[in-house]
Amino acid sequence: MGTDAPQNTFLLNIQSIYPSLTKAEKKVADYVLQDHKSVRFMSINDLADACNVSLTSVFRFCKALHLKGYQDFRVQLTLSSNSASDSDTAREEAEMLPGQVTRADSFGAMVQKVLQSHMSPLKETAALVDMEAVEKASKMVLDSDQVRFFGVGGSMLTAMEGMYKFLHIMPNVYCLSDSHMQTMAASTLNEHDTAIFISYSGSSKELVEMAKSAHENHCKTIGITQYSNSPMTQYMDVILLCGGYESPLQEGAFPSKTAHMFMLDLLFTEVYRSRFLYSKRINEQVTESITNKVY
Repeated sequence: MGTDAPQNTFLLNIQSIYPSLTKAEKKVADYVLQDHKSVRFMSINDLADACNVSLTSVFRFCKALHLKGYQDFRVQLTLSSNSASDSDTAREEAEMLPGQVTRADSFGAMVQKVLQSHMSPLKETAALVDMEAVEKASKMVLDSDQVRFFGVGGSMLTAMEGMYKFLHIMPNVYCLSDSHMQTMAASTLNEHDTAIFISYSGSSKELVEMAKSAHENHCKTIGITQYSNSPMTQYMDVILLCGGYESPLQEGAFPSKTAHMFMLDLLFTEVYRSRFLYSKRINEQVTESITNKVY
């Protein structure tokens, strides 16, 4: 355990319930107590793998702390870590504000930090690009009767952007903004369709259920996410990994969306050039249809 752990009330709470935990839950507790700073940025699957326990054991560990679930655990752990360092106000502000910005930074420094926070996920995503995965995803899109985009929360907005982008080169793309309607749509997909799921963590219960439904109906599935091992990815035929990791206190951060949009643009470009003449004609038709909407 780190030297600051005794000052951390959340870690003290874990120690206090330690004797009542099961053997598997104690493995999780041991890992958290030893490396709580890194755990804040781990998915539930990552932590389960690191502890060599099941997802259920991690979830029960969170429940033993009287928390709603794993996301609540990450938030409380982060808040507690900040409180344990009250003498370092800048550290707490950097955890809360985008780009590790603090109130003491000049405006120019703030601009550069936020800029870097967007550039880093783009560079990481470019380094993670799997050419074969993008090509496979492109072929799936091209061979589909319909292509549907799925996302919840902030990722729903990215899914809508994806539909808007692809609508310029193909007419059979759809995205519904209501999560209940998305769930209904996922249940009607079949082997002739492709579903694109967008999620930072891949752990949203609603999205995982949609992915499971589409997968069970033999729909082709593509996942755009930061985590290769998550509840969502077990139902994906192709996983397109993105870079950039956000603090639990910055859920839906713009840099992670930037990485998702970059990956969508790579897929869009590959689809466009793979069926260029047809896509070009659709693009021209769409552009002409909205020319009278602009002065």
